[in-house]
Amino acid sequence: MKKAQSFEDGWKREMRRGLLQYAVLAIVRTYENGIHGYGIARDLNEKTDGLLEVKEGTLYPILHRLRKERLLNVRKEKSDAGPQRKVYVLTGEGDRVYRELSVILGDYFEKLEVLRE
Repeated sequence: MKKAQSFEDGWKREMRRGLLQYAVLAIVRTYENGIHGYGIARDLNEKTDGLLEVKEGTLYPILHRLRKERLLNVRKEKSDAGPQRKVYVLTGEGDRVYRELSVILGDYFEKLEVLRE
């Protein structure tokens, strides 16, 4: 029998979903020549001390969604270790959306901090 999910678990899952998309844009933005999926996953884990660690089954649907929204482009790159790899780069629209989301998140966190006092 499946255990009922707690309110906190559901809330964390929903928050994480949105933050992961933002974090992926932030990471890709730092790599002018692009970055492959494994590199994105590695950076998400390392730069957030494991808070936003992702598995392939989570990351690649996000990358697909961001490509569909025209926030990321992808190009193929030769790999010495096997088949070609996809390299993700931020589009102009992706950069605009990232900057807009950064302002929005900054506003949210600023106002939420006031509530904590």
